[in-house]
Amino acid sequence: MSNSHGERFSGHESFVCRYGWLPKVFKAVNTDAGVLRNEERAMSVLGIGRNMVKSIQFWAEASGILRLAESAGHSAGPIGATLFGPDAWDPYLESLESLWLIHWWLCTKAGLAAWNIVFGEGQIIRFERQNLVATLAQRGRGFARPLAVGTLEQHASIFIQSYYQAERGTDDTSWCPLQDLGLIKATKNENGGNLYSTDAVAPVGLSPRVFGVALIAFLAQQGNGTWTADLHSVLKGEYSPGIIFRLDEYQLRQFIESAISGPFEASLRFVDTADTQSVVLDPDRLEPQYRHWVQQEALKYA
Repeated sequence: MSNSHGERFSGHESFVCRYGWLPKVFKAVNTDAGVLRNEERAMSVLGIGRNMVKSIQFWAEASGILRLAESAGHSAGPIGATLFGPDAWDPYLESLESLWLIHWWLCTKAGLAAWNIVFGEGQIIRFERQNLVATLAQRGRGFARPLAVGTLEQHASIFIQSYYQAERGTDDTSWCPLQDLGLIKATKNENGGNLYSTDAVAPVGLSPRVFGVALIAFLAQQGNGTWTADLHSVLKGEYSPGIIFRLDEYQLRQFIESAISGPFEASLRFVDTADTQSVVLDPDRLEPQYRHWVQQEALKYA
């Protein structure tokens, strides 16, 4: 994904995606597809304030939990159907595995500028808040209407708060479940401000099937009908599993091995020769529950 005018710098209404929001809004829409189209009804059903209705809709759509339906409502999105649908992986969003899947979707499909810059393209690994704001400002220069400084600062803050909270007290208003992934750490700089880092981490809770979903989608994007990518691209390429999950080469190899010996045994293989190290997908041999992840990518990049 390259910088485009489709990127979003706002819409979250100054709220991070709070714990409990996503399963709650999925259940509500499953009962009443148009519930988010009626502010009063949404407030009553979801038990939230008026200013949160737009935010919960934003995060549900951005995370792939819901998608806009052709009618004036919503239906299950790919992530929502996987986590909360008939064959639910995690109906109450209790597993770290599910959060890694949502993180991957936010970084590859949601078109959110800060997520693209940091976790999609890996442009910046360590940054102060103002560095991120400046990078966002540069990113938005091609827009027909200049982005307000306040919009950029709020987007940077929401991004950081989504993954990092200095102290978790009794007030859960700034607690986003993605903080549990440990993807952003903070230390103090010489002026006493926060220096954030997104170095390679031990990805606790990342499962072979979630890693595999990210990998096969990445392979489908390579185009030319090859369904293959060299190991360096899988590790360092834009929107690659290595960049999104912040893996080092050893971790990446371990996850590839786990995916190949596990849920993707029939469809993935690792080619290791004197000339190349690459991962190859045979889409025809994918298990049925994983096929839709590559079908949508293949259509986009055909």
